[in-house]
Amino acid sequence: MKIQAITNPITKLMFRADDVKIKKTEPVKEIKIGNGLNQPTKDEFIKEDKPFELPKDVEFEKPVMATKERPYCTFDNKKVELFVNAKEKAIPAVTEMLQNAKTEEEKCEGLYIADRMIASGTKGMDKMYYGTFSKFNEDRSPNVQSFLSGVYRRILVPDAFGPLVKMLVTNILVPQKDAPFDPNESIGGAILEHIKAPEIHPL
Repeated sequence: MKIQAITNPITKLMFRADDVKIKKTEPVKEIKIGNGLNQPTKDEFIKEDKPFELPKDVEFEKPVMATKERPYCTFDNKKVELFVNAKEKAIPAVTEMLQNAKTEEEKCEGLYIADRMIASGTKGMDKMYYGTFSKFNEDRSPNVQSFLSGVYRRILVPDAFGPLVKMLVTNILVPQKDAPFDPNESIGGAILEHIKAPEIHPL
């Protein structure tokens, strides 16, 4: 038997239909991204704001009012900073705190926190005047008056000018007995800021 080498390259291949069975391919199914594996859940890309709350497992120090020997109040700075850092989220909480405040300590703590929040740039605190800050306009406590006038000095709500003047006049006519300091200095400063404010012009 002789074997001859094929030197001509094969240029065409011919197949009969019955020799090769062509399988029909199924159409590629459309894959939706939301149905795939390892897709991010809603919580991973949408952060829903939760209302501000103080941690329940932390015991904060109680406020201490001013005395003649120590003419200033003290508060728990950790608690204050939680409100300050939360900014606008903490407005409902500080509003509730002041609405429910009964003792001098509770009133002063809420007003001090509000003052610090305003100083840190929290927006919308001026809207707390009606129904929240204004409920303390008739309070005779030197501590409450000082913190309240400090708040009014920052928010500069025109309607606070009259109550500040009344507060000052009342203190002059009927001075508080055994006051650890003179609240009229803070009240007078708030009145002066209202007079100087170009958008108010109370006089």
